[in-house]
Amino acid sequence: MILNPDHVTIAVADAGPAIEFFALLGFRKHHVATIDGGVPARYMGMPGVKAQHITLALEGAAYPFEIQLLQFDPTPETDPGAHPTNLRKRGFNHLAFRVDDIEAATAHLVANGVTVLSDEMDYISRKLRLFEGPEGITVELVQRDD
Repeated sequence: MILNPDHVTIAVADAGPAIEFFALLGFRKHHVATIDGGVPARYMGMPGVKAQHITLALEGAAYPFEIQLLQFDPTPETDPGAHPTNLRKRGFNHLAFRVDDIEAATAHLVANGVTVLSDEMDYISRKLRLFEGPEGITVELVQRDD
């Protein structure tokens, strides 16, 4: 029934750093729209919302995949709860991307100032490594052995 993942939407306080981070992984800005009430805001269940909706498309993917950023105006108050990189909290846990060479991808991210959160781990025929992404979300790289 499901064909493949389509997109992930992430609410961010500042889209600029998120766009730069995901560009390191091969995502390019594809579409930008302003949500100012109307049908999109009603669909989201927030009829009065104002936000920038920025679509980043993964270049060269076998199947289309997007990261959609929402930058609200005004920016909502920060959540005093657990930091997003705490993988034990409930709700969103992490975003994973498959790569063909985890060592090269790690070197590329580190060279661009991205924080590594874990050592490389071998797990069920794959190599895994965690990084701190934009807005403190956890991003995982996965190299499968198949």
